Amino acid sequence: MKFRYKLVFVLIYLKACSNALAQLTNSTEINSSSSTEELINQTLSETSLPVSLAPDPTTESTIPSSSLRPSGLPDLNSLQKESQPEDCSQREKYRLQPVARDSSRLRKCCPIGENLDIYRENQSDSMCDNEVVKFEPTIISAVLFDNCIEDLEIPTTLPYDIGNPCNSSLLYEGGEDVFFVLQDGSLLIIDKFGNDSYTVEKNYCLDIDKSGQLFAFTCITQVEDKIAFAKVIFVAVLMLISMPCLLLVSYLHMSLKLLRNLHGLSLSLMSLCLASGYFVHSVVHIYSVPNTGIIGYVIQFFILSYFFWYFVVCFNVLLNVWYKLPCRVQLSKSWATFNFSCYCFFAIAGPSSIVALTVQKGLPGMPSYFLQGLTESIRDSQRYFIPPVSTILFLSFLINILSFFGFQRVNGYTLTEKKDQGQDQVQSTRMFDQQKFEEVKKDAKCVCLLGIILIISWLLEIVTFYSSSNSNYLLLCDMVNGLQGVWVLLIFLVVRRRRTIIMRWWRDRGSHEINATEMQELRKDANPT
Repeated sequence: MKFRYKLVFVLIYLKACSNALAQLTNSTEINSSSSTEELINQTLSETSLPVSLAPDPTTESTIPSSSLRPSGLPDLNSLQKESQPEDCSQREKYRLQPVARDSSRLRKCCPIGENLDIYRENQSDSMCDNEVVKFEPTIISAVLFDNCIEDLEIPTTLPYDIGNPCNSSLLYEGGEDVFFVLQDGSLLIIDKFGNDSYTVEKNYCLDIDKSGQLFAFTCITQVEDKIAFAKVIFVAVLMLISMPCLLLVSYLHMSLKLLRNLHGLSLSLMSLCLASGYFVHSVVHIYSVPNTGIIGYVIQFFILSYFFWYFVVCFNVLLNVWYKLPCRVQLSKSWATFNFSCYCFFAIAGPSSIVALTVQKGLPGMPSYFLQGLTESIRDSQRYFIPPVSTILFLSFLINILSFFGFQRVNGYTLTEKKDQGQDQVQSTRMFDQQKFEEVKKDAKCVCLLGIILIISWLLEIVTFYSSSNSNYLLLCDMVNGLQGVWVLLIFLVVRRRRTIIMRWWRDRGSHEINATEMQELRKDANPT
């Protein structure tokens, strides 16, 4: 009997195993596995035959196929799901996740409206050229996991930050779905060899060439400041020292009636623009204020206005020596106001147009002070500062040369009038204003002296910007620029010898007493008979 029971038990077990193997090859939906002991117990319970009887063949079809899996054989669909999960929930999340902030920027290599020119024939030409293909990189909001990226599918836009921030860089040529910009502005580079790995780069620039190919430059070494922070603070303090000197010059030429002419008002606004630019520029560097955006454009406007106003001062001397003095022109108050309005329009519209072009191209507005053009993109970022200032200084130099020849011409007129004995002195004074001629000559000397200092300091600034070294002489160049306010004060108030006018104005602010005779004269002037 025991042998019969064992035989029935073996037959049932073999039958169950054969059905399970057949089910694995044919069935498409298989449930979880069970142990051999549970399979035998379930099969015996579902066959209502006694142990001593032979099994009914009809009961074989009533055994559920989900229970017919040998012990240790896994589910194929579960294996597939584990190897390729639908999301990244089973992965470990990175501790540092990309977070979008107001300061997040997409780093574009070329200015807005331009494309890369990687395969240019002349390597000395600019790396960028006019836009042919529109630059539209893919920006995603994602959560980063271990070798897994979960796209949140949130529409994201980022402003551009123009330029390559690298001293030396690696070039990546991207294909389809290789480069993505994350919500914090960092660059996500997918492994193009089909692996699940990826890299995230903070220091990069991304752009497209004329064929539509996407390129990325990632930094091997970062662009470093040409001078240390302590040196930046030192030069910024020099700018703050220049600021009260410039404000004093501006205030005196606006307040004193004898100095408040076209030359004085132009000089006053020139000093005020430089003081404003120096103040904002020094505060940005001392307190480490982000210089991107409107602050950089404000500094660019004030510094450019300073050079435009210097051009106006030079032109006013030229206008006096070539037109007003030889032609004996005395402008009325309305014409003088119109003349000064034209000066203001030129000195404001010129810098505003340059700043507008800078904004349109997406370039940073910060001037070249404290910068060093180590890369082509940094040098390209100053295209709307260094060339305009160089042009203005060159034109001012030419105007000063023309003014010199104009003074030689006017001196000839004065010698002719002195030899003319037939004219009386009153008519000669009415025809030619000798006092104004002397005033214009002194103004021209001061303007030329300031022009020499401006040209020297600007040449030093260009040497500093385009130099690739970190020598200490670069700091001396910046010191000369930072002390421009002191030079303006010394030239137009000390060398110009305005001390008599200034001291007379200071005494008349309350210390000057008016006696009875002077009071009677004032009453007669106020009530003429």
